[in-house]
Amino acid sequence: MKKNLLLVLLFIAIIFFGRILPHPYNFTPLIAIALLSGHTLPNKFLAIFAPLFGFWLSDLVINNIVYAGYYSNFTIFSSGMIWSYGAILIIALFGKSFINKISSSKIVLASLSGSTIFYLISNFGVWALSPMYAKTVLGLIQCYTLALPFYATSLMGDLLYCSLLFGAYQLVISNNPNFLISKSKT
Repeated sequence: MKKNLLLVLLFIAIIFFGRILPHPYNFTPLIAIALLSGHTLPNKFLAIFAPLFGFWLSDLVINNIVYAGYYSNFTIFSSGMIWSYGAILIIALFGKSFINKISSSKIVLASLSGSTIFYLISNFGVWALSPMYAKTVLGLIQCYTLALPFYATSLMGDLLYCSLLFGAYQLVISNNPNFLISKSKT
């Protein structure tokens, strides 16, 4: 349990700092951590909680400090978050069911799938909630088309972060099961 708690805290910190530190749009470790938490944490609640809580904490900073001018009050939850957070929930569950054993091909496929799931669901939410797009098939196509540059950076970031994080997990934690657990000398 101690190892799981340390992993949850590590995952939350990686998401938080990966999103608030300067980076290209959508080039963050969020999808990679959602997949990795799904794979590594045996408790389904923790596997979902870690990426969602890290996402929410970083949103608090981003919405209330970085983009404070766009909101009239302190923002705890934004209007479209249900779509983005729902996508992360699905990605974490996908990581739990799809990545039963770490392999290069599974990590690449999971990364590409995670990016695509997030792109499709979050941009559907943008189309559904934004007055910027006509509520027609053409409006939806326009929304997805204008989001393609963000999807491209998401694909690159997700592939990089999945490679790094799953690789680090495989090298350090999988090969040393007691790595995160300190042993007291008696």
